[in-house]
Amino acid sequence: MSVTHPLLKKLKGFIISLRSKDETVTDINQLLQPVCETIEWIFFYGLQASTSWFGQPKTEYWAWISKIQSLPDKNRLNSMLLMTIEAAKKNNKTHHDIGRGRCFIRSALNKKLLTILVQLLKSYPDFRRIWYTDCDSILGNEILSEILLSLLLELQAVEFKLQLKNSSFLDVTWELPVYKQYELVPSQDLGLDIRRVHGYPLVTQVDPNSVAGEDGKVLVGDVLDEMCGECLRGVGKSGVYFIYNQYENKPIQMSVMKGKGRDGNVYGPIGRLMDLCDLGELSPATPTSPISPSPWEESHRQPPPEALLPEEIEDRIPVHNSDGSAVYETVYLGKAALGKDGRVDLVEFGVANVLSQRNESQTVLLELGEKDVTVTNKASGQVVVQHLFTEISACGRRTDTMKYYAFIAGETYCSLAERFMCHVFEAKSEEEAKMILRTIAQGFERTHLMT
Repeated sequence: MSVTHPLLKKLKGFIISLRSKDETVTDINQLLQPVCETIEWIFFYGLQASTSWFGQPKTEYWAWISKIQSLPDKNRLNSMLLMTIEAAKKNNKTHHDIGRGRCFIRSALNKKLLTILVQLLKSYPDFRRIWYTDCDSILGNEILSEILLSLLLELQAVEFKLQLKNSSFLDVTWELPVYKQYELVPSQDLGLDIRRVHGYPLVTQVDPNSVAGEDGKVLVGDVLDEMCGECLRGVGKSGVYFIYNQYENKPIQMSVMKGKGRDGNVYGPIGRLMDLCDLGELSPATPTSPISPSPWEESHRQPPPEALLPEEIEDRIPVHNSDGSAVYETVYLGKAALGKDGRVDLVEFGVANVLSQRNESQTVLLELGEKDVTVTNKASGQVVVQHLFTEISACGRRTDTMKYYAFIAGETYCSLAERFMCHVFEAKSEEEAKMILRTIAQGFERTHLMT
């Protein structure tokens, strides 16, 4: 019987596509993001939680990568790998471990270090067992990790040339904005009005005749990333102009994350920043991403493919009433236990499990409020299920029978939960299922912004 894993099959397909084109992969390559996401999921798969000095669980793959430098027998450690890990640690554009891990993966692709990383993990079995089990992971399994190594060796034949400075939104998403670098001539005034929003210096006004505004270099909605080699993450208007004035009468090197992508649509996370500044005329045409995620939950709380299908992206509309809630009459089919795993790709498993149980269904009122989801039996008024959005790890629906939808929730905050349940429902129509899933996804977004 052959031994394989869906994530390895997916990675293999991407590698075959990349190698068949025989071209350098840059940030505009359409396969870059799915390759990075798949590698990240392989690192996440079967990852065991450890505990920090402060008693908080750490369930990010960056946790073990960042500890490689402390392994014994330093002669076995690759110097370039150690330097890349150290650079990711010191990157002050990422504030969460999920962003640092993504920063490392991008650097490792550029420098062909992923094979060395996996080989190193295999050579320290005691260290590996701290983080991965033998049977429920790829990196902890001898056979699957060998298959992964062979795939990464194939990937080494592909040249990656990624802009590693473009990392300020890796805490939020793998999808990065257009990144531009300019040299501005000496001038008395930059010509920009800037507002710091969630730590990002967002451009809110531009003098078109200024050195920054001429020829449309910097536009309203752009985010400043660097000036004269200094990171601007967390810097406001006064800080930006302080740096600018230090280089009076000298050319100014400036890096900018553009508010709009190459397709003309507003980049989602920047769109959220603009919404917070009431820049209504620049509202994005596509759904925006949350700006303040927790490290582990962020990677699970973005609306999954089952919740927002490709053809549905353009028509996202608000579904909350004026009192901040939305109520739907729907059918509750039951729940399935998932153990410690609350990942979005278990939605289909949960739905199939509940449907096979043939439980007695009940008509319920599903109320989606500002901070929680409450499911009440319509006939008796008894609360059947109630969860805060911070306890919900994922939502989605089957792709074959799209009236069935579900959300996965733990007994406490997702990062602390030990027991996840998949709650399954049947909507009156596919359109209503889509609407409910969107509302839950918006609930994720609101609770992130409130924290």
